[in-house]
Amino acid sequence: MKKKLKRRDFINNIIAITIGSVALGSSCIKEKDKSNGKIKDSAESIGENEISRNLEMPRDLVMKLLDQKVNNYMQISNNCAQSSFLALKEQFGLKGDEVLKALTPLAGIAERGETCGAVIGPLMIFGLIYGRGENELHDWDIYRDSLIPSGKFCELFEKEFGSTMCHDIQKEIFGSCFNLTNPKELKEFQEADATNKCSAVVRKAVRFAAEIILEEWDRGSRGDKGNRGDKGSRGDKGNRGNVEGF
Repeated sequence: MKKKLKRRDFINNIIAITIGSVALGSSCIKEKDKSNGKIKDSAESIGENEISRNLEMPRDLVMKLLDQKVNNYMQISNNCAQSSFLALKEQFGLKGDEVLKALTPLAGIAERGETCGAVIGPLMIFGLIYGRGENELHDWDIYRDSLIPSGKFCELFEKEFGSTMCHDIQKEIFGSCFNLTNPKELKEFQEADATNKCSAVVRKAVRFAAEIILEEWDRGSRGDKGNRGDKGSRGDKGNRGNVEGF
């Protein structure tokens, strides 16, 4: 006959198991940043690992995977801001579900022909990787340093398409621009093969952004002067990346 477990022992075992599970889960989710006493969650570390993993992959394979993601999400969403952001977010293992949702009305800035969503989406990615959080709003260096890869991206995009403005890009690829808030012109835009033509713009923008991110990360991993010391999404003050010369 099996010996009955006393009620007190049973309860103590349950408590011990529960505490052990919580401690294990906590250690998996958070790690202490010894350099500044902050807590980093695992999603941020996953982003670091994924960017490093992409560095080890053939560059043309990374770009092809990004192309596939863009094509897929453009077909689903017809939204250049969300598609460009989501392709890069997934490829580099970043957080940002709330950012994705917030990007919903920002394609061409509410389809008014203003800043192209293929510019806005990647800039959000640069913000996630190089930007400053609530506890770092006072850090002017992080803000200024984040403008280096972001500015480089905008320069490449503008050089390729002549502008970062949706209406200007429409003129370049369609021969004319459309008022997408007008149902009739929206229909004409869609009938002009908008999804496929805009996808080509998004693919190019995402490639520009990915090249900058990988080049920056590669310099950091090699310890080149002036690059980010920890290769994380928040570098040490005064030790952030430089993409000039890319």
